[in-house]
Amino acid sequence: VILSAGAVGSPHLLMLSGVGDGKELNELGIEVRHHLPEVGKNLQDHLEFYVQYKSRHTSLYPYAATFRGFGSLDKYLYRQPWNSVAAGVEWFVSGTGMAATNHFEVGGFIRSSPGHQHPDIQFHFIPGCVVGQSEFLPFHGFQAHCGTLRPTSRGSVRLSSDPRVRAPLIDPNFLATPQDVKDQRRALRLTVELLEQKALEPFREAPLSPESLDLADDAAVDAWIRQMSHSGYHLSCTCAMGKVVGADGRVLGLDGLRVIDASVMPSMTSGNLNAPTIMLAEKMADSIRGVQLEPVDAPWSTPERWETDQR
Repeated sequence: VILSAGAVGSPHLLMLSGVGDGKELNELGIEVRHHLPEVGKNLQDHLEFYVQYKSRHTSLYPYAATFRGFGSLDKYLYRQPWNSVAAGVEWFVSGTGMAATNHFEVGGFIRSSPGHQHPDIQFHFIPGCVVGQSEFLPFHGFQAHCGTLRPTSRGSVRLSSDPRVRAPLIDPNFLATPQDVKDQRRALRLTVELLEQKALEPFREAPLSPESLDLADDAAVDAWIRQMSHSGYHLSCTCAMGKVVGADGRVLGLDGLRVIDASVMPSMTSGNLNAPTIMLAEKMADSIRGVQLEPVDAPWSTPERWETDQR
């Protein structure tokens, strides 16, 4: 049996089936079939915020901004339908134009401070100002999404008091360690510094979010981050290798059951999870088939003065 329900679904199904922390399962009236206390523990995710600026021209506003307040109809009520409809028709007919991309075409990785051998901050850039995931604001602007890559906080996925009816309890436990708070604080300051560069002067009009934040005030920065941050949707590590499964995805102590998804990562990758999860699944599929590729010695780059310089 191969379980591939993701970092929430896989531990949830295991616990409902009696595989998990025996004490917690007994308290919920679930028969313990296999005591494995780390199921659902070690939840990791990337926490992100976005820094927004109004711009003088050139953004997705004429194509994507909609009117709000009409419930499920909102996504169809374009402010400039002549632009939106034309972009959609062009994409359907020829696969080109404004609708042929999600517009997250620019990204970057930097190191937040000396002492990091590899980048620990990731950026995504989009030529528009968005609230949530889809509400484009009705003016020209741009924003950079930023998040730290190696958080030290650990969350959990647990069963609810009525586990067969209710959804599991997901606690990401963001910003639970002083190190994570410091890292996000540095990330915000570096993001603002980057977007304030002279090269963006022809486009940049005025800061939108944060608008008037004192970046030198640690407490104010921390409060803004806690209010404005959101999940990067990179949930992982809840059936970690070495604690719940082996290197081939087999559940420790059980025969005939594997978990193959992002939940088996022992720690998060320093970037988006999609490609690493595909790679992981392909490697485990090879293991099931008895196939093993020759190892490749791939080079990587380390900054010469990484111990003393941030840039």
